[in-house]
Amino acid sequence: MTLQTARGLSDQGWFQDMLVALGLAKSITPRKPGSGTPMRGLRRIKTSGPQTHKLPFVVMWGVTLVTAVTMAVINFFTIWIISFAVSWKFSTLQLMVDNLGVWFAILGFTGICSCIALCCTIFIFTCAPAAGGSGAPENKGFLNGNEIPELFTFQNLIGRAIATMLANVTGYPVGREGPTVTMGSNLAYLITHVAALPFVRQWVDVDAPGSATSAATMIDEDRFEHAKRIVCTVGGACGMAMLFDSPIGGIVYMFEEITSSSWPVEVTFRAFAGTSVCALVSRALLNMCGTSTKAFVIYEWNPQPTGWSWRDVPFFILLAVMIGPFSAFHTKACLAVAAARQSVMKRLSSYEPFNKMADAVLYGGIVALTYSLVALSANCKHTAQDAVQFVRYDCEEGKYNPVASLLLTTSEGAVKRLFSRHDANEIHFRNELLAFLSYTSLNIGLTGVPVPSGNFTGSMLIGGLIGRMMGALVRDYGPGMAVSGVYAMVGSASMLAGFKQMAVAVVVFITGAANDLGLIPPLMLAVTISLLLNKLINERGFDEEQILRKAIPFLPPEPPRLMDRVVALDLRDDLPSEATLEPEADYRSIEAALQQDKVDCFPVLKDNICIGFTTRARLQAALEVWQATGFVEHPPGVPRPKANSDAGGEQMGKWISATVARESSFSGNVLPVKRLTERAPYTILEDMPGPRLYALFAKAGAKAACVISENGQFRGMISRKGLISTARRYEEASDQAQYDETIADEDEEQSLVIPSPP
Repeated sequence: MTLQTARGLSDQGWFQDMLVALGLAKSITPRKPGSGTPMRGLRRIKTSGPQTHKLPFVVMWGVTLVTAVTMAVINFFTIWIISFAVSWKFSTLQLMVDNLGVWFAILGFTGICSCIALCCTIFIFTCAPAAGGSGAPENKGFLNGNEIPELFTFQNLIGRAIATMLANVTGYPVGREGPTVTMGSNLAYLITHVAALPFVRQWVDVDAPGSATSAATMIDEDRFEHAKRIVCTVGGACGMAMLFDSPIGGIVYMFEEITSSSWPVEVTFRAFAGTSVCALVSRALLNMCGTSTKAFVIYEWNPQPTGWSWRDVPFFILLAVMIGPFSAFHTKACLAVAAARQSVMKRLSSYEPFNKMADAVLYGGIVALTYSLVALSANCKHTAQDAVQFVRYDCEEGKYNPVASLLLTTSEGAVKRLFSRHDANEIHFRNELLAFLSYTSLNIGLTGVPVPSGNFTGSMLIGGLIGRMMGALVRDYGPGMAVSGVYAMVGSASMLAGFKQMAVAVVVFITGAANDLGLIPPLMLAVTISLLLNKLINERGFDEEQILRKAIPFLPPEPPRLMDRVVALDLRDDLPSEATLEPEADYRSIEAALQQDKVDCFPVLKDNICIGFTTRARLQAALEVWQATGFVEHPPGVPRPKANSDAGGEQMGKWISATVARESSFSGNVLPVKRLTERAPYTILEDMPGPRLYALFAKAGAKAACVISENGQFRGMISRKGLISTARRYEEASDQAQYDETIADEDEEQSLVIPSPP
């Protein structure tokens, strides 16, 4: 909600025209045909509903294409800088090994990685504290239809981009997926805010009886936020499309990430166009600088004609059976490490932020030292002519270190070596086992470190190592025909599906990386088995667990099972009496309502009948107009709205309002709240079953609804924010009670008792 200007105007139109001519105001009162008197603006708020934006065709498509092109440019500079820095880091390591010896090189390499980690943490905690994480759970909460303040800002966009580059150069066992998707949504949010803001403003009269006319600009938040979420979804899809050079994969990933209940119809085609433009521009930029996507995406450029046979299928099934439970325990281990780290940081809270900075720097050094020491245990091999590029490390010229080729490189480079079908005899089981143990342990231990991290590539690498080991055993002792690279792909798909608890997007990404549509059947089979076994152990995926632990607003598509026997009256918000307003309220009543910090939607009642809802931002904007007259002081305890960029016009408008108001006959301090109200609200009978009303919020996008009796009397309010809190308590109660459908009715009634909100 924004207040553009505050004006006190008579019915004469010449004064408004003079302000427009001087550039101090915008023309907002078109004249009636055949009349010399301008219209006084809208009498009340007019909205189009929560699931439509009605923005011009050019605006929405312009924002979509600008977001796609800008994301391609950002991706180009990101991977170019990371590539340059990583090449310098490993070439320096190799130079130190050749000239100073391996032990001195290990110390030097550890020092370099620690220094880069220090730069990363200093930048995060001084410039962009919100960038110290992937941002994926928060982004998912926003796309679910909830407000998350200060999530998408220009500072966070730049901060997350720079911190992501530094984190990847440091060598943390992470990828760029989560931060890049969040950056795509952040960029789309900022562009949409600038481009669409002029089209969602409405002028509303907020004058009181006997006072001069005062008009304030209100923003239709529902339309505005709906437009932002559409383009933010496209921005996130562009992020994934670039990383894997898979436009379709980016669309499917976002669809599974936010679920169909939060997927507007028009997003599909916009995402299709946006991801295709983004992928093409990204590839063109890479080709212009003398390189290609080969260096930056996981892709098998020379697949074999026949990748697998029926003799491999039992081993694919066995691999999925192994990885399904392992992925579940991997998720539990990550969450346990995050909880333990958070507990330790709380004990050291008096040293913040230096305790978290020391943690990130120390862990960066541990990662570099562990990789360097583990790589020393490998036996050097002669470089094969047709093998992908390997790392020499401590080996002599003409040889390579198999473990260093998996650890002392980027995550993308390691995954490509595992997926390759031309190096089946180049790494071997023992080396893959060493890499698996070290990388998996460090990947789990990284959870909770305040650096941008994406677990998509990390999970692919862990699953690829397991699959590669299975492929090596089958090749040496079994009847399988597929090369170990195919087993690595099946393992990656199984691990990724379990960790993220998604299916279609995983198959699309791995198929694209394999460059082989013939792998779709075994990949789908493995993903199905792995995901089913994972869900038997973990009810939710890693991101969903993070959402719960961070208390991020998120409304699941389906209600908790314990909500089956409750009715609307049981789901009402704890609404203070001060939060209900009359159609015309004095400023003291509005002040008391605004002091209810936990309430964002205020029901407006007339004779105990709910005629609509108004919002906190609208009330604040209207009060500022009134305060400009000088008759109403700023309410104590109520935060002042942020100043608008149109400072000159706003100040002139306030001065005019104050002047005209002082010369008028002002009688009473009654604000016409009904003009700020969205009329004809959603109404729910007090005995409506909980699952039935749940769909109104989860699928229809409602923000608030009135609970009424049979004769229409107001009984309370259910807000989206309150329903999320209630549903979360039901989920926690269900987990604690271990709900069982076979219990007796009287026991079942007792199990439906949930703890009261704190």
